[in-house]
Amino acid sequence: MKRLILLWACLFLPVQAFPVSYNLGSKELGVSGYLEGLGVYALDDDTPEEDPSALFSLSAKSDFARWGAFKITLKGGYDGKISEADSGKYLTSLNDIYQNRNPFVTLDEAYVDLFTGNVDFRIGILKFAWGRLDEINPTDNLNTEDMTDPVLKEENDRKIGAPAVKANIYTDIVNCELAWIPRYVPYRLSRPDERWFPPIFIVPSAIETNTSFGAVPVEAEYAEIDLPALSLKNSEAGVRLSKSLAGWELSASYFTGYDMLPVMTIPTELTIELIDPDALLTEIQAKVKAKPELNRLHVFGADFSTTLGGFTIRGEGAYFKDKYYVRTIDSIYAEVMTTRLQQQIMEDFLSTYYATGKRRQTFSLSPPITLTYDSLKYGLGVDYVRGDATISLQIIEERVLDYDETKPIFFIDNGYDTMLSLAYKQFFLQNTLELSLAGAYDYTFKHYLFQPSLVYGITDAVKGTLGAAVIAGKDPNSLLGQFRDNDEIFLRLKYSF
Repeated sequence: MKRLILLWACLFLPVQAFPVSYNLGSKELGVSGYLEGLGVYALDDDTPEEDPSALFSLSAKSDFARWGAFKITLKGGYDGKISEADSGKYLTSLNDIYQNRNPFVTLDEAYVDLFTGNVDFRIGILKFAWGRLDEINPTDNLNTEDMTDPVLKEENDRKIGAPAVKANIYTDIVNCELAWIPRYVPYRLSRPDERWFPPIFIVPSAIETNTSFGAVPVEAEYAEIDLPALSLKNSEAGVRLSKSLAGWELSASYFTGYDMLPVMTIPTELTIELIDPDALLTEIQAKVKAKPELNRLHVFGADFSTTLGGFTIRGEGAYFKDKYYVRTIDSIYAEVMTTRLQQQIMEDFLSTYYATGKRRQTFSLSPPITLTYDSLKYGLGVDYVRGDATISLQIIEERVLDYDETKPIFFIDNGYDTMLSLAYKQFFLQNTLELSLAGAYDYTFKHYLFQPSLVYGITDAVKGTLGAAVIAGKDPNSLLGQFRDNDEIFLRLKYSF
């Protein structure tokens, strides 16, 4: 019953939006936020179900002086996706990937602004917004993301605030934004038994060796991340130069730090036990420890936007130096569990047994799960507004340089992945009803995501949304295809103030 309190609270709040502010001496403190109830129905019976969620956001901000301001945003509530909460832990951590706090409270943003004229500083827990495209931004690498709901969460809500320092320097020639993150903050994932855990990281229940070893049963463990020590060499930094020129907004950027996308290693322990010495009958088991791995990279980027008649044109691209990609599971074990290696393991086992009588032995394997490539990622977007209708079209492509076809990787085919997205919005009934038809199509893997929704403004403060997410395709090696069983219908009720 406790988990529904906030959900029902949405129904009994005042039905009109109202500004909230308080006087602090001669200054004003502004307060805003929302309460949201969300129910999700999974269309596939084989996928984990979700309980209703009840979420809140509360922000306070004020200009405390002519030279300074602050903002604090708290978020929290009950998350119906979490299958088993960590007892007694409610405050989210900046050190962990698996955040099983429920109910939970998180410090989403908290910072102080200092204004000095030509230079402004922002210090605290920050979110950055680089690039021009929607949802996928090749140049935006400063904040990791909460991937526990990659479909229904908006881009800014997925970003995880990081302790950072930002400086904006304004000149007549170019504006410069400097960012420094003293310590990396990890991305967040669902648990393996929850609905949005990436299937590409699910360890198979058995490894097929195609030899006398047969199918080796596998026991899987999913470990927490080991963060790098707090030091200057392990910190992250970025710089972005911006310029307005003849109707064009232009930017160039550089980032050095850790890859924001998940990569895991899978060290494997292969245990062989001699059951019948006379017949040399053995029993073989494998224990796999899926552990997150951090890798540094460099990203050089550029972006632009301009208007041409009634169209807005946006684009950005980036060059990734030393980016790590995850190999497909089949290719990894096909390369590691070779006939020769299996013969060598068995020879070593028998040699040790005859010498010592040891009937149970463990061999350690470290499958090469990642490959390092330089790559390019670039995209172009077009927006058009006419009356109460808006349409946006984007194309985004990733190209892996010097791609090795004999070692396939997830999300890339023959060195490429091309994604198309389309969003159409139309308002009706004096803007109280909004129809949204959004979708993405992976041209390379032939997968698509379709997200229709209807948003009705019950009052200025209360909105209800009925929508769906449909993911279709067969190849599990694509970004969309791995979630092809996660079709859903959702109902959201949101009160904002």
